[in-house]
Amino acid sequence: MRKSCKICAVLLVLGVLCMVPLAVSAADKKKEPEYDFNENPSVAISEQKSYAHTKKYTWLQYKAPADGYLTVEVLDSDEAEGNAKGYLALYDSSRTNLLSSASIFYNTAHSDNRYWYRFTFGMRKGQEYFIRVRSENAAEITRAFTKVKDVSAPSRAKAAALKKNRLRTGLIPAGSSGADWYHVKLTKRQRLRLYYNAKTNGSFKLSVYSGSKRIGSRNLYYTAGQRKITLYQKKMSDKKQTGMNPGDYYIKIERANTVSSGYYKIKWN
Repeated sequence: MRKSCKICAVLLVLGVLCMVPLAVSAADKKKEPEYDFNENPSVAISEQKSYAHTKKYTWLQYKAPADGYLTVEVLDSDEAEGNAKGYLALYDSSRTNLLSSASIFYNTAHSDNRYWYRFTFGMRKGQEYFIRVRSENAAEITRAFTKVKDVSAPSRAKAAALKKNRLRTGLIPAGSSGADWYHVKLTKRQRLRLYYNAKTNGSFKLSVYSGSKRIGSRNLYYTAGQRKITLYQKKMSDKKQTGMNPGDYYIKIERANTVSSGYYKIKWN
């Protein structure tokens, strides 16, 4: 009787152990495919190594050589069953802190719109990043890095002068909580026309200030070409549109959310 009870106890313990979920250790994570994106600017993921077959992510390790932005493009593979589809995500060097949306969807079927297969991440010099790929089928992942000299300032008090018709490129690094400030000086009454182009995996927020008062704002999303924002005033009497008063105006550009990064170009006239 006692012997059978012991057997029951052992079976009970084994049954409990089977129901406890196994934690994924660092060693198990290391078993997932990993590539050096610095040495290999083009990485091919075969159908057999895709997440759909292995249930394992592919990790692309990259160390930024300068302040700038990394452009990641997804291409069709010759062995892909249909167009390449899947998800990307940007992580820091620990592979635990998410620096972008957890599921940036790519689909090369939309070849007429680069938004679906080309992605931009702002990066800081010397920092290491990981791109996690969850591929639904075979795909080729390529990269190109562009250095950026950002002349913006971190505060309104030190705002960088933005001269008329002078195009400036600004960088919004992944994980950064700072903002870019520019100063525009109008010497006569006129409409203030801002021209911008943004490449981001999320969105940026552009705000315009007169003194300490914000007089307008807009979210900037990924753009295929140049866009325009026009600022003007309306007369209280007849509601007619007039130009902005001469004086100092300040432009602030920042992340609209914590998972956005990339770059932008801006000018005014």
